[in-house]
Amino acid sequence: MPSDWDDYKATVLDPARKAGNVPPEDLFLRYRITGVHREPVQFDARVEETVRFWKTQKTVSKVYQPLAGALLVAHAELNRAKALTYAEFARRRETAAAQATTRLDDRIALVAKGIPLLTRAALEHLVAENGGVLSADEVRARIKLGGVTIIEPPWDIPDRPAESAIALPPKLRLLGLRISPEVVFSRERLAAGFTLKQGFQLTADGGRLTSEVLEVAKGLQAQRTRDDRTTAADTVLTILLRAQRAGTLDQLVCWEVAELVRAQLGHGLPPAVAAEAAVAAGLDRAEALELTASLVPGTGRPAEAKDGETVSAALAAGSLREAERLLAALPEAAVPAEVRVRVRAAAAALQELVGRADRAEREGRSEETAGLLAEAVHRAVDDPDLAARLDRIPPPPPAGVRAESDGVRIAVRWAPSPAVTGRIGYRVVRAAAAAISPDGGEPVAEATVNHAADPSPPVARPVVYTVFAVRGTSVSPGVAAAPVTLLPPVTGFELGTDGSSVTGSWQSHPAASAVEVTRTRTDGDGGEVVVAAGSGPATAFADPAVELDVNYAYVVRPVYSGPGGERCTGPAVAGTVLVERPPEAVTDLRAEVVDGPDGSRLRLTWTTPPGGRVEIRRSAGPAPWPAGERVTAAAVNGWGEVAGGGHLPGAGGRTEVLVPTGQGNVVLTAVSRGRSGAVIGNSLELALAATVTGLRARRRWDSVQVDWLWPDGIHEARVTWSAPDRRGEREISRRTFVDDGGVRLDTGPGEVAVSVRSVIRERHTELASTPVTVRVAGRPPRVEWALQSARLRRRRVLRLRADQDCVLPDLRLVLGSAGSARVAGRPLVAGQVAEVDVTAFVPATGTAAAACEPADPAATTVVLVPWTGHGQERR
Repeated sequence: MPSDWDDYKATVLDPARKAGNVPPEDLFLRYRITGVHREPVQFDARVEETVRFWKTQKTVSKVYQPLAGALLVAHAELNRAKALTYAEFARRRETAAAQATTRLDDRIALVAKGIPLLTRAALEHLVAENGGVLSADEVRARIKLGGVTIIEPPWDIPDRPAESAIALPPKLRLLGLRISPEVVFSRERLAAGFTLKQGFQLTADGGRLTSEVLEVAKGLQAQRTRDDRTTAADTVLTILLRAQRAGTLDQLVCWEVAELVRAQLGHGLPPAVAAEAAVAAGLDRAEALELTASLVPGTGRPAEAKDGETVSAALAAGSLREAERLLAALPEAAVPAEVRVRVRAAAAALQELVGRADRAEREGRSEETAGLLAEAVHRAVDDPDLAARLDRIPPPPPAGVRAESDGVRIAVRWAPSPAVTGRIGYRVVRAAAAAISPDGGEPVAEATVNHAADPSPPVARPVVYTVFAVRGTSVSPGVAAAPVTLLPPVTGFELGTDGSSVTGSWQSHPAASAVEVTRTRTDGDGGEVVVAAGSGPATAFADPAVELDVNYAYVVRPVYSGPGGERCTGPAVAGTVLVERPPEAVTDLRAEVVDGPDGSRLRLTWTTPPGGRVEIRRSAGPAPWPAGERVTAAAVNGWGEVAGGGHLPGAGGRTEVLVPTGQGNVVLTAVSRGRSGAVIGNSLELALAATVTGLRARRRWDSVQVDWLWPDGIHEARVTWSAPDRRGEREISRRTFVDDGGVRLDTGPGEVAVSVRSVIRERHTELASTPVTVRVAGRPPRVEWALQSARLRRRRVLRLRADQDCVLPDLRLVLGSAGSARVAGRPLVAGQVAEVDVTAFVPATGTAAAACEPADPAATTVVLVPWTGHGQERR
């Protein structure tokens, strides 16, 4: 319950209290009635509970006592009017909502006729004044429907700037400016406008008031002749820099623009007209209207501070002379005594600083003098005499000046001046000898860093660079670097060859009078050879005195004429070239599939061209150039990929290379490459599937068990087999293969060859790999034997039957205890029974054959098995 009452205080009582202790017009809101209180019992209980809470607040809370009293009075009136029912509350809410909506729409229509903008505070007021009858969302919707916009996010507009910036308006008036950015940015950049809501930013180029921008502006200001205007501009820049460091610069500019609008409002002008003052200053029109609508009515006052505040602000900004002027011009009663004391104390402290600077200057301590004067200028930025005196003290010179040429320009570097006071700059001049003053040479650079570059120094003329340190209008003695001479090298040096000569080209500086070219072999054989390059500043050569397949280094040096006509040689530029014939196209690239220990591979062969290095490139589609076309190396590198390497010489002047077969549709193209580029050869379009590996076949009597290793991405294979009397084909999926542990083929007893191809099916196309084949030997013939009695009871016969035509080897008939007998071998015809009379070996009675086996144990040409159904007789 306490949390419910806390929420009731925050959402109902507090807004009513802030509205002047006026009870909420919405009775449902006032009594905390919801839809669950429709029945009279629940309704009366909630009303009684709420009234009891009001009575408690009237007794115990000083904050809510006035409002609670007003609520109880209103409750008594409702009770007398018999209005404490759910239906009456609903009727009154409907009536109040209609009245509030009409009143709100009238207000919105009036706003839309002027500046169609409302602040968030105005929105909250419109919600509060209808007594909770209309919700915030309903009010927002009516405002939007009426063509009025809520300003979100709201503007943060200071009522006054920091104390240190109050002196800003008088300085701007002296300069004839409206806002401080006009001191920093040119009129042209400001003419395109700026925005303020997210911080000051120029519309045209996004420029902002950064510390770097302000420092540059202050540096430019320091170079101008000192007068009242430059002093005022210095003060403005100082105020801006302080605000920038404090992080309040954007708010300061916002206050300046707001003051322009407030002044117009203070003179009674309508808001739409007052906004034009901000637009005229450069503020974006949409933001100007928002800013004007955001200004609280009644704050439109001229931007004038109180007299005492103006003096204090000038003193805080370092404008001591301005503070003294104001103090002298104002009546004594207009400025508090405490402010007068502070101004006089600041003036005395300044005088003491100046006295110390005088003593240091008389004693020759120039940097100490500069430091004291700099502090004095800081305390009185509007004292032109102090600033001028500081500017007249020359800074210490820089040290370690050196100048170096890179063949294009001359870079000058130095150690900074040891000056510790003021803004130090540097002036670099160029002359034939060391310059005595900055006017004693040709200006090269004005820098605030310790390096500079001369972009256009004279060629083949020794020059001396002198660096001066600058502080204000004073210049230090100059420090000169050693003389340096610019001798530009040639540029764009390129070498080429056609197999019989070498050509070179370059660009020379216009001042070059000649060019020297020399050649050496990179293998060290022979010495340096001068190559004729023509007379004058030649830009090319042709050297026919070269050998094929030799690498050469060429060096080019420009020659210049010095000031006295002496010969000056510039830096050397070198390049190497291998003399080789230009690449020629391959026209007879061929491919065949060959088996290897690691599976099938493609053997590519071609006739070795007389020039160029052949590279086989693999791609998914045809080459983008026709055969025979010459292209750049970069173009070839961006197409396809290199297929294999390790070229080997073949027969008949051909070259060959083995590459993986891969799978899918592939195009192989021969490309001949050389130094000058590449030439496209013929192409082969192949449809390939990767072959299986590890193919193995094992005989299982009259069948063969086959297994292999599947390539990645292959899920189907075709198995074919052939024997002397039969052949077959079978397709098997990878899943079935794995489930069955391989493939079982009914091949019969004879020798069989088994081949396996991997298969890829793409839409209506089938790609089959080259076959991988294995051979399986046939099994030996099966010969059944049985020892039986013939029709004549005393005759014994060895019956034999083979399942294949064969030659039976000599047999040994084991007769148990009676020993054994040898039976001569003979040819057998498959399926026919052969009988051998063995009566002479087998006794008529008492003996039975125990076994029949080859007489030679090493003979394995047949397999002997007892003949089932023809058992041996015993007597």
